[in-house]
Amino acid sequence: MRIKVHPDPQNPSGGFAFLELPGASMPDRVTMGVQDAYSGRWLHPDAGAGEEPNWQPQMQELGPFDIFRHDGADWLRLGPDVVNHLEEYTALQFRIDGKQYETIWPDNIAPRTEKAVPGALRVTTRAQPIVEPVEVKLPPEPVETKVETVDSEPEEAPPKRRGYALWLAALLLLCAAGAAAWYMLSDETASVTPESLTPVAETSGSACALPALQALGGFDAQITAVRDCGSDVSPDAALTLIEAAAKQGNAQALTLFGTLYDGDELAPRIENLTGLTFADDPAQAAEYYAGAVAAGSAEAQARLTATCARLDGSSLTLEKGAFDDFCR
Repeated sequence: MRIKVHPDPQNPSGGFAFLELPGASMPDRVTMGVQDAYSGRWLHPDAGAGEEPNWQPQMQELGPFDIFRHDGADWLRLGPDVVNHLEEYTALQFRIDGKQYETIWPDNIAPRTEKAVPGALRVTTRAQPIVEPVEVKLPPEPVETKVETVDSEPEEAPPKRRGYALWLAALLLLCAAGAAAWYMLSDETASVTPESLTPVAETSGSACALPALQALGGFDAQITAVRDCGSDVSPDAALTLIEAAAKQGNAQALTLFGTLYDGDELAPRIENLTGLTFADDPAQAAEYYAGAVAAGSAEAQARLTATCARLDGSSLTLEKGAFDDFCR
C-alpha cells in the first residue's frame, strides 16, 4: 500500500513529517522499520562506525510512535532521528505494526539543521581597484569674431534655406491635423461615464475558492469540502469559514478552533494540507473547548479534561486564569 507524506506545519524549518496511513486500524502506539527499497538496507539511527553507519542489512525497530486519528486515516509523526537520514526522491518501504507500506520521499521536507556553534567571525572585504587620476581637458573658450559687411546687391536665398521653410510648413500642417483629430475624438467620448460602462462579473473560478465554499451553506458541508479540497484551500479561506461558524456557536467549529491551539491534538487535513495552524496555547484551547462543550460537543469534553490536566499547577498567569475559568 502507498502512503502520503506531509511536512509538519508547526516545524517549517524541517526535521519533522507526518505519514498519512489509509484506514484507521493502528493501535495507539506502534513501532516501525524503514527500508531503502533500492539497496534493501534498513535504517539504524544509532548504528556504529562503518561506510554507511545508518543503513544496515538487519531490520531495526524504531519507536514507539503515537498514532493520531482523523478523517478516516491514521497519522504518524516522524522526528529528526528519522527524517534527517532520508533523502528526497528515495524509494522507501515502511513496516508499521506488521503492515508493509511504500512511498517516494518528497522534496519539500528538509532535514533539521544543527544549531550554530559560537566562534569568531571573519570579515572578508573586496580589494578596491586603484583608479589613476585622469586629466580632463576642457575645450577652448569660443573666440568672438567680427564679420565685416560688404554692401552688395541682394542675392536669392540659397536652396537649403527654402528646404527648411518647406519642412516647417509641413510640421505646422501636421500639428493642425492632430489638433482637429483630438477635438473630434474628445467630442465623441465626452458622453462616456463610468456609470455607462458594463461591469464584468467576478467569478471564483474554483470549487475550492472561498466564495464557492461559503455558498455551500452550513458549516458541516463547508468543512467537509475544505477537507476534500486539501491544499487547494488557502489558510485564510479556511480560517474565515471557521471563525464565522464559531461566532454563531457552532460546536464543531469551536472544537476545531480548540484543536488548532492544542499542541497535543491534531486536525491533519486542516493543519497539514491547508497550512492553517497555531502555536500551542492550552489556555486558548481550553476556552474554545469549553465553548464547544456548552454547545453540546461530547468530543470537546474529553479534550477539555486533558487540557485542564495540562493547565493544573501552571505558574503562568493566563494559564492559571484559564484553569479557574474553564476547569473548575
